[in-house]
Amino acid sequence: MEDWRRIDIDAFDPDSGRLTLEDMRPPYGSHVSLQELQPKISQLRSAAASGDFKTAVQIAMSDPPYSADDATKFQYLLAVLEVLTQVRQHDISTILGQLSLEQQDVLVKYLYKCMSIPEGQKQGGILLSWFEKLTQEFGVGPIVRYLSDKNTV
Repeated sequence: MEDWRRIDIDAFDPDSGRLTLEDMRPPYGSHVSLQELQPKISQLRSAAASGDFKTAVQIAMSDPPYSADDATKFQYLLAVLEVLTQVRQHDISTILGQLSLEQQDVLVKYLYKCMSIPEGQKQGGILLSWFEKLTQEFGVGPIVRYLSDKNTV
């Protein structure tokens, strides 16, 4: 008899569906190009330029370009960094209170990503203020969800 520890028991189960390559593709939509993302970046920057940071942050955190290539994601990241660094310290808590659960999670992703690039490291104090106020307001839940999420910004 064969070594029973090496038997693939899933092969004998007709209901065990084998994962195909198509099953492992990300659930989000098709590839997003920079041209498709430009209107959103412009809208985000114009809201920030007019002083409406609450709207700018909500636009930035809604529907992030998960399926874009790295260059497109980087351009969007720079626009998000620009908005986050323009917000005054005392307005951060107000803006955080307006974010949905998904937007909080996306914000954590962008804060970590911004802190990992040289442009964001120059603005480290502001990003850490965002991070501090986010954890004071919502606890470690957004961080835990960030660590377990496979989608990257």
